[in-house]
Amino acid sequence: MDDILKLIEDGKWHDIKEIADNSKLHILKVEMFMNFLSEYDFVDLDKKRQKVKLTPSLYKFFRRIKILEEKEAVKELKAP
Repeated sequence: MDDILKLIEDGKWHDIKEIADNSKLHILKVEMFMNFLSEYDFVDLDKKRQKVKLTPSLYKFFRRIKILEEKEAVKELKAP
């Protein structure tokens, strides 16, 4: 699941087939996972075009985490 989220963390639209190919998971598993995430408003799912993207709120959440991780990494580099 982490691999799938990393593939779509940029907040842009992604083809479900592309996600399945890049994650090495069967397309049905990816579709099931995306349906679950969509049901709980974590992703916007366009079933007709078979595309998915993070909702704006989850995208912002991932961006904040990434910024915090980068700040923490800088602190670790500066620590004696």
